Amino acid sequence: LAEGHFLLAAYLSGVILTSPLLSPTDFKVIFALFYTRLACLELSGNTILAAQESKALEDLTSAFYYVSSDLEATDTRTGDMKGGIHADYPRHIVPWPLRVLAVRLQSIGFGDSRRGISGLYELGLEARREIMRPGISHEERTVWRERLADLGLRRVNALIEMGDFDTAKRSLSNLRASDVDEKQKMRKALLLLAIVDIDAARQTVGESGKSGIFTPLVSMAEGRYTDAAGEWRTLLEKSYDALAAQNLAVCLMYTGDLNEVR
Repeated sequence: LAEGHFLLAAYLSGVILTSPLLSPTDFKVIFALFYTRLACLELSGNTILAAQESKALEDLTSAFYYVSSDLEATDTRTGDMKGGIHADYPRHIVPWPLRVLAVRLQSIGFGDSRRGISGLYELGLEARREIMRPGISHEERTVWRERLADLGLRRVNALIEMGDFDTAKRSLSNLRASDVDEKQKMRKALLLLAIVDIDAARQTVGESGKSGIFTPLVSMAEGRYTDAAGEWRTLLEKSYDALAAQNLAVCLMYTGDLNEVR
């Protein structure tokens, strides 16, 4: 993973998962490896395979995945189990990142886009319940609020993938961008660019959008590929980035510089 060899990481995760050395009750390691495998398959362009394998998890909302929290509880940040905490309701044993990833992949695997939307809403309801839970610490509440904001952006992305741009635009307008989380702002701005609402995207990122990848992306969204190519070159002169190089190549294709593209 550290070297970016996602396909190899997916393969090794599968080897370990099917190894007799792995205990079938060691759910922490099993879920961690399964998340790594699914995520790496998706990153390496094997989303369909990941979607088929995610179906093995079946219904993640079933009682099968919940344990009594008077025995042990879940760390809200990592999803790992930790002892010594008493609560009066069951806890989910699957790490949060795997649950979120599985919602998207299972919707692809079962060929039902609406399944993905409803799954994200169910996770959102759980996040809201946790935020309002009596006795929750400030740190835990912050984590659940961050997760809720992340789910909102994922729902918009799912709507865009379905081609429902009108609903996606309304959902984006209802999202409250954090005043401090620049990453969330950029994600929202990229989704706005995807539905070609350039003015709203500029307003979302504000002053921070005048540097980095946002400026050339706006130029591309407006069809100014020559300007965008120059802006991508400027970024590449500072430091090489595969994303910038790929976008530069796309701009050069539109301007007809095929030799330079190659």
